[in-house]
Amino acid sequence: MKKVVLLDADGVVFKKSPEYFSERFCREYGAPREEVETFFKNEFKLCTRGKADLKEELAKRLPAWGWPKSVEEYLEWWFSNDTELDEEVLAVTKELQKQGTECYLASDQEVYRSEYIVQKLLGRLNGAWFACDLGYTKSQPEFFKEIIKRWERRYTPQEMWFWDDMQHNVDSARSVGINAFLFTSVEDLKQVLQLGRGF
Repeated sequence: MKKVVLLDADGVVFKKSPEYFSERFCREYGAPREEVETFFKNEFKLCTRGKADLKEELAKRLPAWGWPKSVEEYLEWWFSNDTELDEEVLAVTKELQKQGTECYLASDQEVYRSEYIVQKLLGRLNGAWFACDLGYTKSQPEFFKEIIKRWERRYTPQEMWFWDDMQHNVDSARSVGINAFLFTSVEDLKQVLQLGRGF
C-alpha cells in the first residue's frame, strides 16, 4: 500500500520554542500581556483560518503595544526567530523520500507565515497543507477531510500517516481514519516508521 507522511510544523519540523512568541514579545517590549493573549486567541485565529488579514489586524494594535517599527519588520522579527528547522526530522523525511514516500507539512498557519515557511523549506518536502488555505484548523476534523477530498483517488485516509505534538490534533486526524501519532522525539518517529524496512 502506498503511503504519505504529514508532519506538523511547530514542534515537529521546527524545533519547539521554550516560550510562545507572544510571551517573548511581551517580555522584551513590555506589551500588555492580556491584550496580546486575547489577540492571539481571537483575531489571530481568524487569520489562521483565512478569515482575516494578519497585517491589517496587527496594524491596528502594534503602536499601542509598544512596537516601534513597521508591521513587516514585526513579522520578520517574529518569523526569523521562531522557525528553527529540526534537521534530524528532515533527515528522516529525506530518507523516506528516497524510498518513494511523499512528505508534506500539515500546519495551522496564516498566509504570511505560510509563505515564509514554504521558502524556508524549499525543496525539503513535497508540499504543504495550511489552515489558511483549507479554512479549518487541525483541531477540526474538517481540516483533514479537506485534504482527503482534495487528494481524492491519490491517497486514502488509511494511506496517510500524521504526526503532531498536540494530542487534540492527533485525535482530530484519527477521527477521520488517518494514522495519527503524538510526536515526542525523532526516535519515536523512526520507530513507528521503521526506516529501512518500510512501514
